[in-house]
Amino acid sequence: MSNHLSSIIGQKRVIDTLQKFINSQNIPHAILFSGTRNVGQHHVAKQFLKELLSINNPEKNYSLKIDKLEEPFIKYVIPLPRGKSETPDDMPLAKLTSADLEELKEELDKKINNPFYEISLEKANNIKINSIREIKKYLTINYDELPYRLVIIEDAHLMSGEAQNALLKSLEEPPNGVIFILITDKPDMLLTTTKSRCWELPFTSLSDGDIEYILINSFKLDIQEVKKVIPFANGSIHRVFVLLNYGFENLLEATINILRYSMGKKYNTVIKLINTTIDENPKAIVPILIELMITWFNDVQKAKAGIENIQFAQYEDTIQKFISKFNDVELDEIIFKLTNLSKNIDYNVNLNLLILNIIFNLSALSKR
Repeated sequence: MSNHLSSIIGQKRVIDTLQKFINSQNIPHAILFSGTRNVGQHHVAKQFLKELLSINNPEKNYSLKIDKLEEPFIKYVIPLPRGKSETPDDMPLAKLTSADLEELKEELDKKINNPFYEISLEKANNIKINSIREIKKYLTINYDELPYRLVIIEDAHLMSGEAQNALLKSLEEPPNGVIFILITDKPDMLLTTTKSRCWELPFTSLSDGDIEYILINSFKLDIQEVKKVIPFANGSIHRVFVLLNYGFENLLEATINILRYSMGKKYNTVIKLINTTIDENPKAIVPILIELMITWFNDVQKAKAGIENIQFAQYEDTIQKFISKFNDVELDEIIFKLTNLSKNIDYNVNLNLLILNIIFNLSALSKR
């Protein structure tokens, strides 16, 4: 195995399968990278292309161009916002505003610098049919000097049924050397006809050890800071960066205080605290706070069962105080309610109403 694939940390089954494809010279036309979100699918796709090109054209090094997502090496397709008066016949970027285009450039730059970064564009809710049509134009251009090229489709489940149907023939019979890689954590949202044309490779969550190694060796982060965040990473490098970006220690403290003030019925105080905490990016930070609350309640259940491995270790005193005061409270219901409230954010529910719902559900615990 040469350096590109062997350098990847974790995902051994996926890497072994990709290496078998290469060794047999029997590369599928389309591969579906499914499983846990943001655990290296994008990075593996690029390393796979580097491996293919280094074997077939060893005298040339295309790594930098691949890392920069340059065409013709990679056609990169992501969900995009819809421009004003845009029609399916327009080019995907033709009707976007200068502000939209600048935001897109900034997000792509972040993805290029950090393959674990998750692109986030305002109102980019689906992969447009004109993006699929642009793929077809890309496929018609001949690049004989490149034995392999990739079409990477991020969040492939956000293709509409029409978009997926438009892609089917290209998936089944792409030009020689073109490989489609569809990336999604929701493969069940893809049409059966789309999935049946792909070889599915499920990715798993990264171990804490793998995350620590990658963050320290590839991103040069402080080891002590990394060790604090990793228990909350849920196996995802991207989540570590999100937590650090929004102030990890502050988020933990805010979570504890939201729980304390809500159960103490200090409604004005908790509303002010939440609004201050989420001010930078409400839609991104509210789900984080909900997940941290769920983690805290799970830690309570672990502590009650005598399990020592809790994530809120530095706030263990709050857990013990809760147990001594509310030992008989069943927590499954509040965890279930918080989980459902978090899901509602995806459906553009009014955040103010959602926050009030969180507070009142938490305050109800102290009545029992």
